[in-house]
Amino acid sequence: MSALRKAHFYRRVPKELTEGNALGGVVSLVGIVCSAFLVYSNAAAYLTTAVRTKLVLDLNTEDHIELAFNITMEGLPCRFTAIDFFDVTGTKRLNISRDIMKVRVSSSDGHILGMGEEEEWTDDVEHDDPDESNRQAHELASLIAEEAEGEAEDVPMLIGGATERDTKERRHFSAFVNSKDFVMVAYGAPWCPWSRRMEPVWKALHMTVLTSPLHDTVALGRVDCTVEKQLCASQQVSAFPTLRIYRAHDTHSHENYHGDRTVEALHDFLQESVEGMEEAAGFHPLTHLSHRAGEGCQVSGGVLISRVPGSLRFSAQSPQAAHSFDPLMMNASHHVSALLFVPPLFDRASHIEWSSQLTTHSLGAIIDPGEAALRQETFVMHEQATTLKHYLKVVPQRKVAIDGHVSDTFQYSTNYNEFRPTDLKPHAADPQQRLVPNAVFSYDISPYRVVHREERQSLGSFLTQLCAIVGGCFTVFGLIDSALFYGVKAVKQD
Repeated sequence: MSALRKAHFYRRVPKELTEGNALGGVVSLVGIVCSAFLVYSNAAAYLTTAVRTKLVLDLNTEDHIELAFNITMEGLPCRFTAIDFFDVTGTKRLNISRDIMKVRVSSSDGHILGMGEEEEWTDDVEHDDPDESNRQAHELASLIAEEAEGEAEDVPMLIGGATERDTKERRHFSAFVNSKDFVMVAYGAPWCPWSRRMEPVWKALHMTVLTSPLHDTVALGRVDCTVEKQLCASQQVSAFPTLRIYRAHDTHSHENYHGDRTVEALHDFLQESVEGMEEAAGFHPLTHLSHRAGEGCQVSGGVLISRVPGSLRFSAQSPQAAHSFDPLMMNASHHVSALLFVPPLFDRASHIEWSSQLTTHSLGAIIDPGEAALRQETFVMHEQATTLKHYLKVVPQRKVAIDGHVSDTFQYSTNYNEFRPTDLKPHAADPQQRLVPNAVFSYDISPYRVVHREERQSLGSFLTQLCAIVGGCFTVFGLIDSALFYGVKAVKQD
């Protein structure tokens, strides 16, 4: 027992041997308040999760990541919209269709036309002056009658803006469309080989129509877009040849012909169309309105890419390589709804649900299924024959939650530039000189990874700091009390 008494470090001093004063009481109260505040702060820090960020070399062995996107090409029809992929390893994928969905949209107001929508009906369409249209139609009907009698050339009428030099051969476009109930116009260009191949077929079809009952209902015309640039621009024709159908004397409405370009196929199509018009005559009282001139394409999906620099390109391509494109008529303006880099086999649903539960968590806005610098942004082509280029610097990120949940995402910054070749020629032999305008997204993935890790203070560290706070406050305020006591005592003695 005596040995234990000797080992007692905290021996008691009899109370009658101690002395207290008012100044010492003030110091003691301040010390208690400070100790309580520091203890509370330490406890709050122990209960709060902190985020530690560090930069490490990315040693991830995954071969591919997914580039997911939702982009609307506002002036490029879906049938001509192609997605190509290139990277520095030599990988080249042209006209990608796997995991890609295209939806036709109107370039005027952006509403979705749908995959199979060919026409819509409305009774609220503005028409030109009926008297003027009837007068022009009468003049053109007389000219077509002369052609049928052999007084005109045996070729389809060349239509465009009326001029005083050749008013017999050329007629105003609206007058030609108003001449018959069913008008089919071939837009072409002399430098286009597919347009040149179409000429004899179109002439033969024209002669077939003139000598058949279709002549009373059908009119065939042709437009040289190298001459009638304004007309082709107003009709938004950029691929040659384009076979366009106008019904019910409406110059603002059209359908495109997508069938075979043979006399037999075209003649059968005209017969079926005229028969369908006769069957539907008087059935629908509303005015026919095919989709307005101008069609865009909403492209969404994902492409697997390697972890090397590469490019994703949206451009115009003919499905059967049966069209030529005029770069001066193309429009590469586009709207980016979202563009994300995500790991392959990414479970978006569960990740988004998990992220939504942590909106007030310490990681805050860092937790996201993918940080998109391009989101709900529109890029407009300000000059003709311009390529719109985006440069993306991608940084891999890893977020480790306190419960061990690991989330790999990618953040990126972007720069934008409009590039216009100085030697662009629409009919040049060199493919590089006749590239049509397109939208390009070039990316480069960083070899470093940013790691955000949630950490919580350990119990041992909390207890250590708690003891340091209590003992430190007791010692510091004890020294202050001693200094004040002996200082006051010395002053009184003097």
